[in-house]
Amino acid sequence: MSTTANLAAHAALVAATPELTRIAPLCDLVAGLDEATLLHAGPPFQSVDDLPAPMRNAVVAAARHEALAPDEAGTLAGLRAGTIRLMPAQDAGIVTPLAFVAGATMFGLEVVDPVSGVRRVAPLNDGPLPHALRFGADSAAGLALLHDLTEGIGDALAAALQGPVPLLPVLAAGLSRGDDLHGRVEAAQSFVRGWFGPLPAPAEAYLKAANQFVLNAIMAAAATMLGAAAGTPDATLVVAAGGNGRDFGWKVASAPDAWVVRPAQEPIGPLLPGAAGRTPLPAIGDSAVIDAVGFGAACLRFAPDLGAALADHVDPAFFTDKAHLPFVGPHPGLPEGVRVGLDLGRERICLGVMLGMVESAGHAGLIGRGIAPWPAP
Repeated sequence: MSTTANLAAHAALVAATPELTRIAPLCDLVAGLDEATLLHAGPPFQSVDDLPAPMRNAVVAAARHEALAPDEAGTLAGLRAGTIRLMPAQDAGIVTPLAFVAGATMFGLEVVDPVSGVRRVAPLNDGPLPHALRFGADSAAGLALLHDLTEGIGDALAAALQGPVPLLPVLAAGLSRGDDLHGRVEAAQSFVRGWFGPLPAPAEAYLKAANQFVLNAIMAAAATMLGAAAGTPDATLVVAAGGNGRDFGWKVASAPDAWVVRPAQEPIGPLLPGAAGRTPLPAIGDSAVIDAVGFGAACLRFAPDLGAALADHVDPAFFTDKAHLPFVGPHPGLPEGVRVGLDLGRERICLGVMLGMVESAGHAGLIGRGIAPWPAP
């Protein structure tokens, strides 16, 4: 590890000014994206026969949506035969939330850093509870919304986007108004309607219902900021991170194409009413990039409402400035006290990823919220 190199990587991260530039199908946003490739969160799976139930549900939904297979049996057969391929989304410059699996025809948000030229993409938010496919439950209503996004709403949003939309001011305002930018995004969400001009009724209704629409934009912005630091020689700053429900992985600036993989840890936190006795899946989702920048779990002290719900479950250090010990330095565009740039070689008292708890059995969907401990390097 080189301290000088990590300072250089931190400077590149801080220099990034992510902007939401375009909404379009993923196949138009990501060059060479194969129509038979489905994109999942986190590092690669060791075997397609080892998909956790929520991820299997999402893969089947994506295969049906992309007309690759009619049902679970056909999807699994296609995976085993290689006619349907699974790929870590971040290997294609995409970040996807929780168990959501993306395909080529699905619409996404493109975020670009004009300083470095780095581009990252996140799929459109797939709607609110209880039917959202990102929560890993088999949902016909979730699949129907995905169809509507692809067959009309996505085009309407694309046409109405008043871009480019600078996202750094949205991140700063969110932190200043009670968000951690991962578990709580209410303040940041308040800016979303202003990004669009007039919308037809279905798109207007979707945007009103999708009360975490901004989270996918935050994911892409965070990934873009991290990507600006990628390629810094000798630097060990984290530039990608995510879980697949089995393993948790990250990449570092000096080796941005190589996953470091460890067993994923379960989120620790309160269960929702009615979820007693249900077991959360270990960490899943590419939204870990948010925490790798320095938001999310490290910013609980900026989000008192969220912090109150977690106070009896997680290390008290998360509510102090000690939560930012593993991060290299400040960001001039963000509130005082926020540090960015995760260096796993630095001292840490607490380090984790703010996550929704997805039920491991793949039936109940979202069952709570907590912090998944970051595995030891």
